[in-house]
Amino acid sequence: MITASSKIAALGLLSSALLFTACGKKGEVVPAEATLPEAPDAAIQKVIREFAQGNGGILWQAMPASYQSDVNSLVQLAGSKFDAELYDQSCALISRLGDVAEKQQAFIFNSALAKSSEGEKAQFQQALPAVVGILKTLTTSDLASSAGLLAFDGQQFFDSTVSKIATHANGLSKLSEQAVGLSDYVAVVVSVIEGSDTEATLQIGIPNQSAETTRFSKVEGRWVPAEMAAEWAAEIAGAQAKLEAMSVESMAAKKPQVMGVLTMIDGVLAQIEAAETQAQFDQAVQGAMMPLMGLMMMGQGMGGGMSAPAVPSPTAPSGLPAVK
Repeated sequence: MITASSKIAALGLLSSALLFTACGKKGEVVPAEATLPEAPDAAIQKVIREFAQGNGGILWQAMPASYQSDVNSLVQLAGSKFDAELYDQSCALISRLGDVAEKQQAFIFNSALAKSSEGEKAQFQQALPAVVGILKTLTTSDLASSAGLLAFDGQQFFDSTVSKIATHANGLSKLSEQAVGLSDYVAVVVSVIEGSDTEATLQIGIPNQSAETTRFSKVEGRWVPAEMAAEWAAEIAGAQAKLEAMSVESMAAKKPQVMGVLTMIDGVLAQIEAAETQAQFDQAVQGAMMPLMGLMMMGQGMGGGMSAPAVPSPTAPSGLPAVK
C-alpha cells in the first residue's frame, strides 16, 4: 500500500547513486521541457505521471533551482575529495559484479550460503533482471569515474540514467508480494485538501490503494514536500561539512592497502565467474568474505573511505509516495 513514511521509494537505488555508491560515463541526452502547472495538485500529478511513464528528467525539473545547484555542487565536491584511482577501480568492480551476477544467477539462486526460503528465492529470481539492469545503468552513467563526478550535471543524469532506471523499476516490485509497480502511478490522482499560495496538503492516490496525504511547500516556484523544504539547508550543510572534513592524507596513506584488497576482490570475482559447479561457486563466494571485511574496516579507518555523507534525495520534490 502507499505509505507516508517516505517521500519516494520507486527510485530507491537512485538515492544510493547520488550518495556516490555507483559510477559511470556520460551519454547523449535531450533535455525535456521544464514547464509545470502552477497549481500544486496539477504540478505533482504531472510529475508523478510522467516519471511513471519513464521520464526521469521530470524529477530534476521539479526541484527548485537552488536545490539543483546544491546537488550538482555536492557531487562535484565529492569528485574533488575522492582518490581518482581508488574510486575508478571500485566502480569497475561494481560493474563487473553485475556481469558476474547475470552470468552465474543459477548458482546464486541455489547457493547454500543464501539461506532463503523458496518463496524468497522465487521473488529474487523474478527481480534479478531488474536489479542487474539498474546496476548496469548506474555503472554506465555519469557517476562512474572521478572525472564524471567533477563534471556532474543533474539534468543530464536524470534525463538519461534515471529514465533508464525507471524502465527497470517495475521489476523491483517482484521483491514484495504486495508491492505496487511504478507503472501503476500512471493513473495517479492528486487533489488539494487545503492550501494557500505557499502551502498545500495534497491527497495522492492510485486505483485500488489507500491514498496518502502529504504537505507541500512552494519553494522558488516548485512544490516540494514540506518536510524536505524545512530540512534541506541543514542537510546540505551537514553533507558538505563531512565532505570537507574528509582526510585526503589519511586516504593516501592507506591507499596501497585498499588497492591490494581491491585486487584480491577482483581475483575472487574471476573465480566466481569461472565456477562451473555449485561447490566451486560457494567456495569462491566464501573466499570473498575476508577481502570485503578488510575493505570495510579500512574504510572506517579512513573516516568513511570511499563513501560520502548522505544528501537529501533529489527525487523527493516530485511528491511520489513510497510503495511497498
